[in-house]
Amino acid sequence: MGIPRLSQDLLPYAERVSLGTSSGQSPQAKQGVVTSLIIDGPSLVYYIYNKLLAYKSASTPTLTAHLPSYVEINRALNQFLSEIEDRGVVLQHLFFDGALPESKREIRLERMERLRHQLETYRKMYPEFPPVTHSHQALDHEKALWNTPVMSTRKPALPAPPFMVASAIESLRNSKFKAQVRLVPGEADIFCAVAAKRTGAAILTNDSDLAAHDLGMEGRIILLHSLEKKQAPPTTRGPISALVLYPHEIAARLQVSTLLRFGFERYLDPSLSVSIVKERAKDESRLEKLRDEYDRFSEQYSTILPADQPGIDGLDPRTAELVVTFTDSPHIYLTPLLEDPSRDSSWSYGTTIRQMAYSLLSMAHARTSPITEYARKGQRISPSTIQALRGLQLEAHVTVFPEQIYTGDLRTVAAEKPLLAWYIIAFRLVLQQKLDAGKTTPQISQISGLLGLQPLTVRPSWDDIHLLANMHAMLYSFRILHQILHHVTPMLADSGQGDEELIYVLERLRERFYTLPNIADLFLDVHELQARVGSISLEARNTASASLGRLLQPRASSHEADLERMNSQPQSDLSQDGKEEWHSAKRKRKRKRVEQQSPNTTTKSTNMFDLLINR
Repeated sequence: MGIPRLSQDLLPYAERVSLGTSSGQSPQAKQGVVTSLIIDGPSLVYYIYNKLLAYKSASTPTLTAHLPSYVEINRALNQFLSEIEDRGVVLQHLFFDGALPESKREIRLERMERLRHQLETYRKMYPEFPPVTHSHQALDHEKALWNTPVMSTRKPALPAPPFMVASAIESLRNSKFKAQVRLVPGEADIFCAVAAKRTGAAILTNDSDLAAHDLGMEGRIILLHSLEKKQAPPTTRGPISALVLYPHEIAARLQVSTLLRFGFERYLDPSLSVSIVKERAKDESRLEKLRDEYDRFSEQYSTILPADQPGIDGLDPRTAELVVTFTDSPHIYLTPLLEDPSRDSSWSYGTTIRQMAYSLLSMAHARTSPITEYARKGQRISPSTIQALRGLQLEAHVTVFPEQIYTGDLRTVAAEKPLLAWYIIAFRLVLQQKLDAGKTTPQISQISGLLGLQPLTVRPSWDDIHLLANMHAMLYSFRILHQILHHVTPMLADSGQGDEELIYVLERLRERFYTLPNIADLFLDVHELQARVGSISLEARNTASASLGRLLQPRASSHEADLERMNSQPQSDLSQDGKEEWHSAKRKRKRKRVEQQSPNTTTKSTNMFDLLINR
């Protein structure tokens, strides 16, 4: 995560090489040729993002930089990889972080704080949310990827999309590169280094720290920011070249034993000249004096791979990290969303849904450790402790939750536009939480305009952006629960920790999430959401509007009315699989007994699910 100035120190020793072959390239070309790559996944995704951000900023006359969408990032990523592969380069692995060591949590929190501060600065600069021109014109990937300098923008920008890396992984898993994608139970750096030493492939990255790893005698690092593609006639492929670092050779030229020693001295004092750093790195007596500190520094460059974690390869990185750390100190980092930072954190919504996910993970691991969430609270990033539910309380929550994503009044909407149905479900739970907390609730015109059911009378405000972020937090909490269900249900079934009734409930709950869209199609900005919803039929639009109207109308005595309506309508779920409602009469009776036995049914509670159970 950064040895200050190391990249600057090593750049004078870089050489230019070709990536694969290109049409018309001479066999006698003096440049070296790289034919096999191992890719540092997060580094590549951010490189693609910054390229698109620079391109979009340069092509708009407004003062604000327009963020690339998840779809645009994913398409550009796939095109970039295809261009490299088309030149005969074998893409061996794309590694993505599945967890970071405890020693780097402080750095992670610092990064989250920078994102929070960036959003806060943007909010102060624009008291009114700046107008954004939404264009359906296709992005010119050729210009964006190869003809736009990353540093071409000086415009103020919002933080990068919070689920960008997870979305990229999801997209790659559904592409021709799926066999190369690996979410690993540790840092991608270590896995890149080990694979490069074993295979002799070069590492494509923007992280110069990889030069401090043991890459073997022939190890090479290709610097992403140095990539260039020469123009060529339409019928030929232009050659792609880049700067390469040979760590073993550079260490010899610096007259140090390894670049790890050099990197350690640079880490201790970023202000020193290269010559002084070099001399200190050769001083064995100095190393002995600093042995303990050097050993701690060296741990992060160890080539010992973390223990394998079956079942994480289909998860998002932040969910995978929770799974990997669960037997030690379970934690999850909830990156700031695009919201109004002067108001309550959007991650305060969906807490009980995430608590259910954490509780199921606790049951699967037979542990009672609390889970720590790191998220924005006011003007800082701070931890919150979530205690896992146990026994009858957890069973009651798991049993009642599917009714909250019950879509009896949204059958038409769910069948035609699952995206809109999920947003209405998320809004329903956000609204309930606002009502429970005594907060101001949205007007029907605001939510209808936000969801594209009617035009917004004015351009989106920070209030609109914040409400959308509230729903995004709820929707991502659904995603966490869905992924944890997928991870733990087989574990509970195989281990016998969950009885047959609970496994049945969990399987049916998993079915409820089958139509939850992927990240790129779910987490949309206002204009994208309105455009997606704008094509629905009049019948579905009227049904959705009526559903929102019922949610926002005053409720006098809703308990009996809700029960009567639920019993009188045929139930349906978002899976659209044609199956009947999954609660049999026997299972309904059992659920009722569980609720009666739960201590939460006898006392006043602000927990969303307890309130829903008792309504």
